[in-house]
Amino acid sequence: MDGLDPVRRLCVAMGAETPAQGDPSGPLVDLAEGASMAAGLDQVTFQVLPAGILLVLNSGVNEPRVVADLTRELHNGLWRRNRSEAGARLRCRIAFHQGLVRLTDDGFEGQAVTVVGDLCASEHLHAELGASPRSDLAMIISGQLLDELAYPESADLHRGQFRPVSVALTAAMPGRSLPAYVYALGG
Repeated sequence: MDGLDPVRRLCVAMGAETPAQGDPSGPLVDLAEGASMAAGLDQVTFQVLPAGILLVLNSGVNEPRVVADLTRELHNGLWRRNRSEAGARLRCRIAFHQGLVRLTDDGFEGQAVTVVGDLCASEHLHAELGASPRSDLAMIISGQLLDELAYPESADLHRGQFRPVSVALTAAMPGRSLPAYVYALGG
C-alpha cells in the first residue's frame, strides 16, 4: 500500500460455515488463495481475521472481472473440495464492497473494510445460504458496487440474479443500513 494515506480499493470478505467441530480458517485460506490464483489475481493482499479472511486488491483492478472471476473460482474450489474430501462439507460466504482503505501497523483499516465485514456477517447472507441447502457459496455485494459493475459493464453480473436486501451496519456505522444484493450460487 502507498504509505498511510487512504486509497480507494476493492475489498472482499470471506467467511465459512461448518459444523461446530474444526476450525474453518485453514481450509478457507487455502480456498481463497486457490481461487485468487485461478482468477488471475496477482494484486491481492490477504489478512486473516477472527471471523474469516479479508482480501484487499490494489487500486486500478478490473472490478467487474475480479467480482465475477473470484466468485466463480471460489465456487469451483468449494465444489471440488466438498466432493473429494471426506468430512464436513464446507460452505462459504463472500462479500464485496469498495472504498477508502489504509494500512496501519495492525493491518488494513477503514470504513470499506468494516462495511465488507458487516456484509459478510449479515443475517441476510446467512439466510441466503441457509435457504439454499444445495449451494456451497452465497455472495453479497453492496448496492453501490453492483450499480457500478452490473451489465452492461460486466456480462457476468446481472442485477436480476440477485435479491435486494438492506443490511444493518453494526460495526461500520451503528444504526445505519446499506442497500445490498444477495445470491446463492448453484442452489
